[in-house]
Amino acid sequence: MISKTLHHRRMLLAAASVLVLGLVGSPAFAQSEQAVEEGAGQTVEEGAGDDIVVTGFRASLQNALNAKRDSNLIIESVTAEDIGKFPDQNVAESLQRLPGIQIDRENGQGSKVRIRGLEQNVTLLNGELFVSGLEVYKVGEGNYNRNDSLEGIPSELIGGIEVFKSPNASLLEGGLGGIVNLKTRNPLDLKEGLTVGGNLKMSQGSEIDGWKPAGAAVLGYNFNDRFGIIASFSYEKTNNHVNVLGGDNRGNWAFAGGRRDTATVPTNYYAPEYRYITDRDQYRRRWGASLGVNFRPTDELEVSAQYFRSDLKIDTREASVKFPFGQGESQGLIGNYNINNNGVLLEGTVRAQSAEAISFVDVSNIKSDNLQFKVDWDNDTNFRASIMADYSASKMNREVANNDVRYTAYGVRGPGTSGPQPGFIPNAAAPATFDFTYRNGDFPSFGIGAGSPQDLFNNPAYGFFKSHWAFGDRSDIKGHSIRADFAYDVDNGNTNTITLSAGFRYGQRTVDFTSGRYLADYSGRGELDATAIPAANRVAGFSYNWTPYGYFQDGAIGFKICDLPEVNRPAAFAGCTRFGNSPALITPYATLISNPGRVEAITHFGGGGHVPGDTVLVANRSQMTNALQWIQSLYPDTPFTFFNDPLQTYRVKEETKSGYIMADMGGTDDPYHVNVGLRLVNTNLTIDQNQPANADPSYWGTDSWNGVLRDFTTATVVRRYTDFLPSVNAVFDVRDGDKIRFSAARVVARQPLVSLGQGFATQFTRDPIDNLFKFTNGSRGNADLDPFRAYQFDLGFEHYFGSQGLLSAGLFWKEVDSFIVNETVAVFVNDQAGGRLGPVSQPANGSGGRVKGFEIAAQYGFDFGFGFTANYTFSDTSTNFSTDFDDKLPLPGVSKHSANGQLYFEKYGFAARASYSWRSKQYLGNFGFADGAVTRNLGIFQKSYGQLDGQISYKLTKNFEIFAEAINIAKADTRVYLQFPELPFRYESGSRRVYGGVKFNF
Repeated sequence: MISKTLHHRRMLLAAASVLVLGLVGSPAFAQSEQAVEEGAGQTVEEGAGDDIVVTGFRASLQNALNAKRDSNLIIESVTAEDIGKFPDQNVAESLQRLPGIQIDRENGQGSKVRIRGLEQNVTLLNGELFVSGLEVYKVGEGNYNRNDSLEGIPSELIGGIEVFKSPNASLLEGGLGGIVNLKTRNPLDLKEGLTVGGNLKMSQGSEIDGWKPAGAAVLGYNFNDRFGIIASFSYEKTNNHVNVLGGDNRGNWAFAGGRRDTATVPTNYYAPEYRYITDRDQYRRRWGASLGVNFRPTDELEVSAQYFRSDLKIDTREASVKFPFGQGESQGLIGNYNINNNGVLLEGTVRAQSAEAISFVDVSNIKSDNLQFKVDWDNDTNFRASIMADYSASKMNREVANNDVRYTAYGVRGPGTSGPQPGFIPNAAAPATFDFTYRNGDFPSFGIGAGSPQDLFNNPAYGFFKSHWAFGDRSDIKGHSIRADFAYDVDNGNTNTITLSAGFRYGQRTVDFTSGRYLADYSGRGELDATAIPAANRVAGFSYNWTPYGYFQDGAIGFKICDLPEVNRPAAFAGCTRFGNSPALITPYATLISNPGRVEAITHFGGGGHVPGDTVLVANRSQMTNALQWIQSLYPDTPFTFFNDPLQTYRVKEETKSGYIMADMGGTDDPYHVNVGLRLVNTNLTIDQNQPANADPSYWGTDSWNGVLRDFTTATVVRRYTDFLPSVNAVFDVRDGDKIRFSAARVVARQPLVSLGQGFATQFTRDPIDNLFKFTNGSRGNADLDPFRAYQFDLGFEHYFGSQGLLSAGLFWKEVDSFIVNETVAVFVNDQAGGRLGPVSQPANGSGGRVKGFEIAAQYGFDFGFGFTANYTFSDTSTNFSTDFDDKLPLPGVSKHSANGQLYFEKYGFAARASYSWRSKQYLGNFGFADGAVTRNLGIFQKSYGQLDGQISYKLTKNFEIFAEAINIAKADTRVYLQFPELPFRYESGSRRVYGGVKFNF
């Protein structure tokens, strides 16, 4: 993309502010010598004559204001000062102050940016596709997809951010809501010679011990404005604790059918398969580095190269107490209960066969590299050209370890190695069942019933290390592109009225995703490979599609040999049953008494007051951070190997060829500027997914639920389509300081790669009544998904006054052809009981919808140091999405109302800022479950959310500044409900983070 500013009457101000953009911020670069000599930390300084040099946060707002005013598009921006001086952990945090921008938060981190409520946006680095490594990231016991998260981008490495709400033809396609463009620093914008800046700080999260270090440094050298080099480095460790209501990933809910208490409880109520109270700690370590080189051998030619590196480790450690309600391990309500008219259980006592907690440790390492090379040529006549090449790559490695602890009696197979063995109970002191009390709320509370041990979860005599398993994900993303852009001024005079532009681009990116399981090899223990039994020796009606491997290491699971007809069994296994008198398949067994070194006691569990006793004994999560080493150490005589799971492994290749033509009309003295253009994009998609090779495929494992598919074929889907994307942008200066803007465009956003390629993931749960593992729910992708396409229109008015004042209002309208919706369908899946229909969620092409609304914004900086910014966005959406209760639902993730405001003060070296961001209720999608013969479909909604952040700082000298920052000061929590506000679905407690440190520049 080639740009040339046509409004030269503001060039002097822009030239002055660009120095500030490069030299302030975090890391804070050196200011001009004259400014620092006149008083350390002052924000308004006198220059050499009568000029005023504005520095500090006020200058960053002025830079953003100038960029908005001078742009021919509808744009918002953040400069380096904003990123450096706000309490921002990442790029997403930096954007949430802007009009029309909302962000999603996960585990105390800003993760995804929404523009006017829409998440279908594209993130660029210097105008090209940016790869963060989090495009197909999953996290947590619920295996939640966190695709396209920005949390891995260190904000210190970025020189500025642009958010384009209206496109022109030269901008890369891909944003339905808009385009987020990250800009690195140009060393030729620095002062001549050496520039050094940096910061050192410590941070701490609430409800978790330990201060963690962070720091950043920037070194730049400008050689006579001809050659410059700049390097940036950042390092940050953070710890974070949240308390969570989980279990929303378990799909085996019940209402009228499927509950085991229908005979005694005639009132239908929503009974989750499980509710989890989760105590989650997350530890992050992030390295970042960037290197930029700019060479200007002549006045006409400039060559530049940029390298951007991010290395992120996310260590998530969860401990969850599981409370069963409707099916499986629950026997249902007993005694008195209170169910309201919506079928929501408000309080009651449930009898359950199992009391369990799971320790879940999820460690991901994500590395990404983005390399760019560009040549610009401009001889200051009527022709300009640029060529840019880009390469990006990322790798993600995720390792997950799981350990269930059982607090009620659990029967395991006998200790022998062959022949029928009587089972026994390792935790014989534990009760056979337990009763728990339930009190409803956004974050419900659980207690122990009067007839059950009150110390059930913290008495080691009851605990047994029941089951162990480990799995992992791998992703490899690569991309490259090359583009060329050309611009020609029809008239080369100072009153240019028409500029013609054209360009083309070729791009390719691939995503290889692999999911797999660590399987134990039981052949050394005597398990058979049934696939090796000759066909002549097989008995009709029995399955021979299994091998001597296993995923779940659970003492209740015996030899698969015991499922064979007697004629195929070794003599030592005559008369055995797999879940009865089979010999032990996997040993040794361990209890909390016999292995106290494996026990972790978590006090104030879940924040206190939500689980019985507030202290829970679980498997020690710190021992589980290396999944393979951990599980191998538990069973040293049984080897474990990582097996790819073909059903959850896929490859997506995207190839795009695009070109554009564009015209800009309006000279430097004209009170208007009109841009018209057409972009043409041809897309080729190749999606490789795996499927069973036949109706009765073999498995690496004893069962479909206890291994991975062995016999599979790869199905390839090829998609080709072309999009024509016209655009018009017009700006009119109706009076000095007043602008009217209009934009109309056709836009397209790519399908999420994980939605295109995701394989078939299934969940199975053991039924304690018949000791069989049964299919409960699943999810899968859809290779036939179409892109998001829409027509959009914008109309805006801006009134600028003074150097820091703005009042603006804008209307927006989007007509969307179709949205990708998440639907729940009933799918038959084979399991140990012969198979059953269960709910499977999958993305699908939905019908179209409409997004319309308005934005208003105001900002001003007073001469006496105070200033403010404020904005409000109204976004009204309508679709054909529906549930059993509602139709014409809004777009998922869009809040109808959102507002941001900040107050700041800067003078005499002291600076203070407070900011508040708020968004109203939002619809997140649907949740479906099979309720007997009926599939029920309910809506998921998130309640309103508001967050307060703040910062104070003081400039000690011209080179040093101390600061303190706080994020989510009030510890606002995230509350999600299912259809009815009183039916909780998810909850995440708010986490406050505080920073303190020093900034320096020389």
